[in-house]
Order: sequence, then structure tokens, then C-alpha cells
Amino acid sequence: MIQVPEQTTRREVLYFLRWLPVIGSVILMVMVAFIATGTMAKLRSATYWREHTFQEILAAHSYEDNLINIQSGMRDFVTTGDADGLALCQRSIKLEPQLFDQLVDLTRDNPAQQERLKALSTAMKDVFAYDARLIDVYKAQGAEVVLNTEQTDEGRTTTDRALDILKEFSGEEEKLLDARDTAEQANYHNAEHQLILGSMLAAVLLLLANYMVSREMARRRRMETEREKLIAELQRTLAEVKTLSGLIPICAWCKNVRNDQGYWQTVELYVHSHSDANFSHSICPNCQEKFKDEIAKAAGGMENPTSRE
Repeated sequence: MIQVPEQTTRREVLYFLRWLPVIGSVILMVMVAFIATGTMAKLRSATYWREHTFQEILAAHSYEDNLINIQSGMRDFVTTGDADGLALCQRSIKLEPQLFDQLVDLTRDNPAQQERLKALSTAMKDVFAYDARLIDVYKAQGAEVVLNTEQTDEGRTTTDRALDILKEFSGEEEKLLDARDTAEQANYHNAEHQLILGSMLAAVLLLLANYMVSREMARRRRMETEREKLIAELQRTLAEVKTLSGLIPICAWCKNVRNDQGYWQTVELYVHSHSDANFSHSICPNCQEKFKDEIAKAAGGMENPTSRE
């Protein structure tokens, strides 16, 4: 079984820990971007539906204004014979299907409003039928008979029914507008808070990563300086050290050594020239016993120099 040295494992752990803040900040920024994208999508959706509801309210008001123009033009014509009133009534009647189709198209996502539009369609048929009958009465019998017919309040009741449906329709859309406006504001604030919080956390992690990387770089610079000092010290030591190596040719009888230039020299001189070693001459016990007579004679000669003369 192969065992990983503890020092190597510790170095790998430290290396991972140094880069952990950077990895965490990158992951956090990606998560913030992902969440922000989803929040912005919700915000765009809420904005779209708020604007859509506002268009529905405007369309309902346009339809209501057109209905009022129909009734106003019709009554001007049947009571005073105003031709302009009849023209206004006819233009408004032609415009009514277009405005009604617009309401139907805008409320396809809302079944309750679709039901109100069906009721409005029925009410408008009654309005158009009453108006047509009133115009026919005017043309056949004159304004006085029309006034008598109007006293029955049938026309007002028919028109009020359509207007009440339109008011209910607009009231529902205004409630939806308030709810969707609230949702839009909530999504906007959520997106703002998430972006701010995520950016702050990412900034903190990046600062921490920068601190750890700076500390690591300082440590490496110290180690590099120490390594350079050690290398310089080793180089100085190696420059001062001289060693002998290889085969040294030496005479078997006189013990002289042949140098690199081919000259023979004593062992002492050769070793001194190839190293920093020095010799201190002495005599070993064997040689002292072997040459004791010569040593004694040499010692006696040195003590009595005058006798030799």
C-alpha cells in the first residue's frame, strides 16, 4: 500500500484552503447571477401583466365612452332631429365590434372577465334593439311619441345594465392592477436586495482570497530569499572545499606521486596542492623501533655539536 507523506498532504490541503475563497466567490457570483436572472424574469412578467391590466382598463373605458356616444347621438337625433347626432350614433355603432373584440382578446387569460363580456354582449344587443326601435318610432310618429316611450325608463334600464357590467369589469381590472403593481414592486425589491447581498458577500470573499494570496506570496518570497541565501552559502562552502578523487599514480618504492603535468613529486606536496590539508611530521612506533639507533645518533649529535668538531 502506497502511503502519501504527511507533509505533501498538508501542503495540498493548504493549497486548497488558499483557493477556497476564490472558488466560493465565483460560485456565489454565479448563483447570484442565476437568482437575479430568475428574479428579473419574474419582474419582467409582473411588469408585463401590470401593463396588460392597464390596457384592459383603458379598453373598458373606451368601450364605455363609445356606448355613451351611441346613446347620446341617438337621443339627440330622436328628440331634436339632429343629423350630426345620428351620424355620431352610427359611427359609434360601427366601432363597437372592434372595441368589444379588443376586450375579448385582452381577457383571454381571465375566465371571470370572459363571462362578464358575454353578459355585456347580451346587454348590448338589448341596447341596440331598443335604439333601433326608438329611431323607427321617431321616423314614423315623431319626437312626441319618442318622449312618451322614453318615460317608460326602458331605455335607461337597458343602458344602465350594460354600464353596470362595464363598471364591474373595470373594478375587477383595477383590483388586478393593484395586486400586480404590488407584485412588481416586491420583485423589484427582492432583486435589489439579492444583488446587493450577493455583491457584498462576493466582495468579502474576494478580499479574503486576496489577503490569503498576498500572505502566500509573502511566504513564498521569504522562502525564496532563504533558499537563495542557502544556495549562496553552499556555493561558498563548495568553493572552499577541495577534494581528491580518482586514481592517483604513486611509485611503489619511493612513494612519490605523478601530478597532472606528468612530473613526480612527494606525497606531501601533491596532497597540499590538491586540498587544504597540511602535514605535521612525526614517527610511528614501528619506525621508531626500527630506526632507534639512527634516531639516537641524530639526537646525540644535536646535543654535542662541539664534539663533532
